[in-house]
Amino acid sequence: MRSKNLKRYLMLTVVLTLFMPSYVFGGESSTTTFNSKDFKVVGYYSGDLFNESVEKLQTDKLTHIMYAFLIPNEDGTVKPLNKPDQLTQVVAKAHQDEAKVYIALGGWSYNGVPLVSVFEKVAANDTLRAKLVQSVVDFVLQNNLDGVEIDWEHPTSDSIANYEKLVVQLSDALNKQGKYLTAAVNGAWSTTAGPEVSKLMTDKCLNAFEFISVMAYDMNNGEHSPLWFANTSMDYWLNRGVAADKIVVGMPLYARPSWMQYRDLVALNPENAYNDHLATNPNESYYNSLDTLREKTVLAVKKAGGVMLFDVNEDVDWRDETIGKYSVVSMIQDTIQKLNGCKKDELVGTITVVLNHQMLQFSADDGYGMPFVDENNRTLLPMRKLLESVGAEIGYDNPTRTVTATKMMDSDDQGTNNEPTVVQVTIGQNAISVNGKQVEIDTQAIIKEDRTYLPARAILEAFGYDLKWSQVSRTVYVIE
Repeated sequence: MRSKNLKRYLMLTVVLTLFMPSYVFGGESSTTTFNSKDFKVVGYYSGDLFNESVEKLQTDKLTHIMYAFLIPNEDGTVKPLNKPDQLTQVVAKAHQDEAKVYIALGGWSYNGVPLVSVFEKVAANDTLRAKLVQSVVDFVLQNNLDGVEIDWEHPTSDSIANYEKLVVQLSDALNKQGKYLTAAVNGAWSTTAGPEVSKLMTDKCLNAFEFISVMAYDMNNGEHSPLWFANTSMDYWLNRGVAADKIVVGMPLYARPSWMQYRDLVALNPENAYNDHLATNPNESYYNSLDTLREKTVLAVKKAGGVMLFDVNEDVDWRDETIGKYSVVSMIQDTIQKLNGCKKDELVGTITVVLNHQMLQFSADDGYGMPFVDENNRTLLPMRKLLESVGAEIGYDNPTRTVTATKMMDSDDQGTNNEPTVVQVTIGQNAISVNGKQVEIDTQAIIKEDRTYLPARAILEAFGYDLKWSQVSRTVYVIE
């Protein structure tokens, strides 16, 4: 899968100048709702590279496990697994939790030798290709697997025709057994001009795959797997005509160039879970923080069909009392559950709010209201959840239509309580009062459907919070 074979409930009122993104959900009605059970959460499981307990694997939160790797031989046979009992345990545990297990065929190399030449030789020969197809199908049936992911890295202009023959024949043979074929494919740094290996992928190949796992990582060290790369990678394959629900965006749980694993970085210091860079020695670590991985998950909910982790063994152990709460798999489950039931057309414009690194939930059913974009392209969020979530007391003067929010601030360094901060907001005015001082704002608090919506940035900053906006995923970060 990668080179070297490793590869709120806060309803804030935010007023920001935002334009609705242009991507849509292909073929879906605007009344279609997001069902978290349909969202693929795929975990690559490299059996030979790790010595993790199978019990650590959160099969109740994963939909697919890609067990890696099944190695092809030049004669069309496949090598025996080094840990066959481990695969048996993974299959039993996964199937008990209704998760599927696929075998990953290939990978970058075997014993340090790239596998591309083996694939090229076998796929070019009708007899050898047929033998490999049969060998793989036999392996799937013998091990009670649900399918295969082909990871040929990478076909070229000279071998793409034979790659197509192999995937079509393998897909047909698997389908006859009620099994499926997926593929690991490259990411793209442009929404239209992908790398050569992606441009080579034929429509016939794409139609043969149940879904594709997009390797949106390993671009380079400093830009190993940034958010924008995941975004353009999804858009590239959407522009190629791949259905949204067939696109699964890959997310790495390792750093470059240090190759340190997410679990080890968090073990050094739990705060590392919220960094994307760490000055480790001898090599620096550029990786995806829990916040970045959440943003990618939200993007995938909005415009694709799932996420894939490489490698799920590199996640922290969810059972660990100290660092288990930083589990990436658990975060993904929490994220998609909080978006469950949202209408797809609403999801496109949904703002994700993260308070102190915890995603807070929007719900149309809680009676507090939902965020919306006004005629000035400002996004408004309901008041009450805003103030309740930050521990502020709420008062409302009906004659003047003024909201008063009072919050006791944290103790100072000497343990002495500070004076409370009092914020007053009058509906329809372009100013708020902070401890009696007028602060001009570029929008107005409003009442809509008997609910009050307030400008969040000025209020939160008055209460000591910092705000950051991520345009790509439409995420507001609120840090105390």
